[in-house]
Amino acid sequence: MSTTLKWGLITGMVYIIFSLGSNMLGVQESGNKILGFGMGALILVATYFPIYLGVKEAREQDLGGYITLGQGFLTGFKIAVIAGVISAIFTLIYTKVIDPNFIDNMMSKIEDQWDKAGMPEESKDMARKWTTIFMTPIAFSVMSLLSALFWGLIKGVVAGAMLKKEAPPSTMPGA
Repeated sequence: MSTTLKWGLITGMVYIIFSLGSNMLGVQESGNKILGFGMGALILVATYFPIYLGVKEAREQDLGGYITLGQGFLTGFKIAVIAGVISAIFTLIYTKVIDPNFIDNMMSKIEDQWDKAGMPEESKDMARKWTTIFMTPIAFSVMSLLSALFWGLIKGVVAGAMLKKEAPPSTMPGA
């Protein structure tokens, strides 16, 4: 198994574990912005470590102990792509099979917030129309993938920069 595949699968599993934990704890349903922000930050940190370890393993085992920033970034991003695809597939399965009421429950919470804010009915109707476009299992899956790719870019650059170890320049005979 390739290093990127192994660490991509591990990172994808971390996404799944945090997604399940977050849903079981009702983080989205609670409406608690601090709890939601804290869980988001924890996911970012928890998914950075397997990407870092994957880049480190690639440097040590696949590249002879040396890695450029570009190679480190690319390795980290490949890991993030695999993890993002896993996360997107899981999100689709979760919203269609495991908890088919998830989106309806979220929409209900959003509408409750509109009511608390005193939003006029005409505005609610327009907001509802636009919100339902993005509140589908496919849209959630795509957003999950795009989020993993965006943060994977950043995590790949950081891991690549931290683990960068250029090979010494080789000398040409007779130079």
